Amino acid sequence: MEEEREKMRQDIRDKYNIKKKEEIVEAAPQEEPNPLMRKKKTPEELAAEAEQEELDDFTKLKNQIETQVNELKTQIEGKCVMQ
Repeated sequence: MEEEREKMRQDIRDKYNIKKKEEIVEAAPQEEPNPLMRKKKTPEELAAEAEQEELDDFTKLKNQIETQVNELKTQIEGKCVMQ
């Protein structure tokens, strides 16, 4: 009985050029998720991201240069005497 119904459904689909719902669902494009509705990150995930950023070569180099500049700045300020 179900086979007969499915055959009738298929005849109607063929007649009106309708696709099955399953095919429509698969063909539907995935929309980008709304950034306001995204899942909040846990503190562990935030810490892991911060650690990844620190491990980045460019960031390491930047931090190293900043510390050297600050050291030179303090040395120069120590040698300069304001009168």
